[in-house]
Amino acid sequence: MRIRANSVCAHFTRLLAIPLRTLATVVSILIAMSAAARADDFWKNKPPAQWSAEQALKLVRKSPWARMEVVVFLQKDPEAAFSIPTGTKHCDPDAIDQNGNCMQKGRIEAPVDSSRQMDAAPMLKPWAGILVRWESATPVAQAFARLEKLGEGPALAFQAPTPRLPADRYVITVKLEQAGRRGFEPFAVTPAGKPALVATLKTRRGIVAPREVEFTGVGSNSSVHYFFPRTIDGAPLLGPGRDWAEFTLLGIGFALHSKFTLDPEFLLQK
Repeated sequence: MRIRANSVCAHFTRLLAIPLRTLATVVSILIAMSAAARADDFWKNKPPAQWSAEQALKLVRKSPWARMEVVVFLQKDPEAAFSIPTGTKHCDPDAIDQNGNCMQKGRIEAPVDSSRQMDAAPMLKPWAGILVRWESATPVAQAFARLEKLGEGPALAFQAPTPRLPADRYVITVKLEQAGRRGFEPFAVTPAGKPALVATLKTRRGIVAPREVEFTGVGSNSSVHYFFPRTIDGAPLLGPGRDWAEFTLLGIGFALHSKFTLDPEFLLQK
């Protein structure tokens, strides 16, 4: 049997064509993804003077320094087969206060008696969307300045920027973005007083409480600003390189956790 050389070459060409086409597709996808990433990180590639209002708003609402956290709340039937544990056996050690009480919300325990029906178990459902923003970041400050420059006063006010940025503090702003039920105003100051809230900031170096707390706004547009120290026991709260910080806020009926990955290049310096 004789096999022609040109047919063999054609056969191998067809075999090679498939992976080459696949490779070309993969390369195209990677290029598109890279372009999209550059577009999302506009603060790295464009000076603030070229930011649009939409971009500035995105930076203070959905960026490495701002995010909406979904808070769930617990609805429990009086005859529920689950119970809320009051001890500290299943509690996060970081959520135990100085009196030994567990401040962690939304924990549930299965019944010991397996014969009990599970139909009446508590239902976890979204309660509210709460915006958490790390204010002590240069792009965030630049975004608010840009909104003001563009005449976006109402949008700027609605985003509740911190009234001040002390050089020796890390500032975190928390505001209600989407209320899950009527009358839910967790950060509103009323004639009865300020809301009962407990905030902490956790890093590799430990946990700190805010040195100052400031409330702004009215009703559902209320917000709270926490001013955390930049040092703990004389050492910087954040490391010299890329680091993380986890913000926790406990209120009446809800608990919020938000973790930030922070690049020192974009942090406001002292």
